[in-house]
Amino acid sequence: MIKTNLIWADESNKVETLDDSDCLLILTTPTLLASQLFHFSTPAKTYIEQVFDDENFAGNKGQCVFVQGLKAFKTNYIPDTENSGQNEIRQQLADVKRVLFYGVDFAVFEASDAPNVSSRASTLSKTNDPSMVNRSSYASDSNSAFNSKSTSDLNQTNAPAFRYVEQQFDALFKKLKSMSVTLEKLSLMALSTSETPSSDPVNFVASHSQFLSALLRSYFKQGYHFKGYKTNKTSELDNRICDANSDAISATGSSTDKEKNNVEISEYNNNGRLSLALDANHFNNAQKRLVSHTMRYETALNDAMTWAKDLAHMPANLCTPDYLAEQAQQLAQTFSTVSCDILNEGTLKQLGMNGYLAVNAGSQFAASMPVLRYTANGLENAPPVVLIGKGVTFDSGGITLKRSPDMRHMIYDMAGAGCVLGVIQAVATLGLNINIIGIVASADNAIDGKAYRPGDIITMHSGKTVEVMSTDAEGRMLMADAISYAKQFSPSVIIDIATLTGATISALGHKATALFSNAPALESALIEAGELANDRCWPFPLWPEYQDAITSQHADMMNTGINSPGAISAGCFLSRFAEGTPWAHLDVAGTAFTYTKSLSATGRPIPLLLSYLSRCAIKNKR
Repeated sequence: MIKTNLIWADESNKVETLDDSDCLLILTTPTLLASQLFHFSTPAKTYIEQVFDDENFAGNKGQCVFVQGLKAFKTNYIPDTENSGQNEIRQQLADVKRVLFYGVDFAVFEASDAPNVSSRASTLSKTNDPSMVNRSSYASDSNSAFNSKSTSDLNQTNAPAFRYVEQQFDALFKKLKSMSVTLEKLSLMALSTSETPSSDPVNFVASHSQFLSALLRSYFKQGYHFKGYKTNKTSELDNRICDANSDAISATGSSTDKEKNNVEISEYNNNGRLSLALDANHFNNAQKRLVSHTMRYETALNDAMTWAKDLAHMPANLCTPDYLAEQAQQLAQTFSTVSCDILNEGTLKQLGMNGYLAVNAGSQFAASMPVLRYTANGLENAPPVVLIGKGVTFDSGGITLKRSPDMRHMIYDMAGAGCVLGVIQAVATLGLNINIIGIVASADNAIDGKAYRPGDIITMHSGKTVEVMSTDAEGRMLMADAISYAKQFSPSVIIDIATLTGATISALGHKATALFSNAPALESALIEAGELANDRCWPFPLWPEYQDAITSQHADMMNTGINSPGAISAGCFLSRFAEGTPWAHLDVAGTAFTYTKSLSATGRPIPLLLSYLSRCAIKNKR
C-alpha cells in the first residue's frame, strides 16, 4: 500500500528524512537553484553544477536532471547574518543516494484569476432558458439544500489550476518511473534558506491544499499496481523489474542478494512511502492543521480507490456476488459507524425484486444485495444519502450475447459496486458528518436454461412492468429495482453509479462521466464537486421527448430504446423509478476503466463523490 509521511522539520532535523530514502526530489525554478544548492557541500555543488551544464538544465518547467551516488548533504548549518558575517558548516554528510531536480511552473501556483467553477456551471448561470434556472445554485445560492462549500477550505480552490498542477506531477512521477526510480521511498522536502522559506515550491504547494492534493493524488495514482496472482516469482517480467531496481534494493539494504530476484512485483510497487518534509517555521497552527487534514483526506481517498481498483481487477471466478457480500460485511466489522445487512435471494423474492433476480437467473451463484449503513454521531434521524453501485461481477450479455474478443473486460462491470464500498470506507475513515446508505447491486449475468430472455415481461419491485428487449441491458434492471427499494429510507438524494452503456464512451470517451438527474440543484452540486476533485462529469438531458423511445405496446416500458441515444434512453428508464426523490445517475462506462485495456480500473468516480459528500457534511455541521 502506498503511504505518506509528514515531517515538520527545521534545519536541525530535516536531513533525517533522507536516512531511509531512495530518492530526494527537489522541485525547483530557475531563480531558486542557487539557494537550493546551498544545502550541498562544496564538492557536491560543483559536481551538480557540472551536470546542469552538461544537461543544459536551468530549472525550467518540465526539465529534470538525475544525479546519483551523492553523499554530500549538509546536516547542519548556520546561515550568514549581518552581525556575524560567519557561515559555520559542520562537515558531516548524509547519504542522499539519488537526487532528481525537476523544474515546475511556479507561476501557476500563484495564479488567482482562473475561474473556480466549471465552464458548464458558468454557462448555465448566464442562460435565460427557464429550464436551466438554478443549475448553478450550488455555487451561488446560500439557501440551496446542496450549498455546503466551506469558506475556510474551498474559496481558494482553483479547479483549472488543480488539473494543470496534477498534470505536472503526473509527468514528474512518470519520469521517475521511466528512470528506474521506484516510488517506494521518496523524499520531498523544502530546500529554502531561512530568509526565503515561502519561495520554495514544496512549502508553497503544501500551503495550498488543492495543490498538495494534486501532488499526493498523482503520487498515489502513478504508484498503484495490481498485485496479481503470479506464482512464478522468477518470471522474465519479475527479473526485468528486479534488475531495474537493483540500485534501490542495495541502497536500502532491505533485501538480501540471494532473494533479490525472487521478490513479487507488488513488493516494489505497492509498498511505497512519500516523506514530505516542510519548514515548520513557515506554517502557523491553522496551516499545519490544514496540511494534516489534506494528507489525511487524500490518504483515505487513495485507500478507497485502491480497494475499488483491486476489486475491479479481480477475475470473475474470484470476485463473485458472494465475495462482494463478504467484503461489505468485513467493512462493517472494521468500523463501528458502519453496519451491513445482506438481502439473500429469498428476501429479494419476497420483496418482488424480479428485475434484479432476472439478471441473476442464469448464474450458478445465488443472488444477494448487501445494504451498508454509515451513521454519523448525532445524525441518527437525519435523512441519508443513498449510493447504489452496479455490481455485475461478469456480464456475458446473457442470451443477447456480447462479442467475444472484448468480453474478458466485463469483469469491470462491477466497478460501481466497488466505488460504493470504497466511498463508505473513506467516509468512515474520515468520520464525515453525514448519513449514507450504500447498496451493492450485485449479480452475475450468465446463460443457462433459466436465464431471462428478450421478449419477457417482468414486474419490477415498484410494480411497473418492463418488456425485455435486450438481456445485455441488465444493469438498468438491477439498478431500477435497487432505486425503488432505496426510496423506503426517505433519502435526501439517491445517486447510482454504473458502467451502464457503451454509448457513453461514444459521447464522452474516457475523460468525463455522464450525469443524468431529475434535480437541477443536485446536478449542479455534482458538477461542482467533480470540478473541485478533478473528476469531472457532464450533464445529459432527460427531456420528455426522449422518453418516447422506451414506450412498449405490451408493458409500461421497454428496457432499451428504439432509434434513440443509448445512454439517454438508459437514463430515462431509471428516472421512472426515481420519481418523487432527488436522483442522479452517473454512467461511468468510460471513466471507471478503459475499454479494451487490461488492468485499467481507475477508481473513479470516488473523488467526485467524496468531494460531494464532504461538502454535504460541512453543511450538516452548520
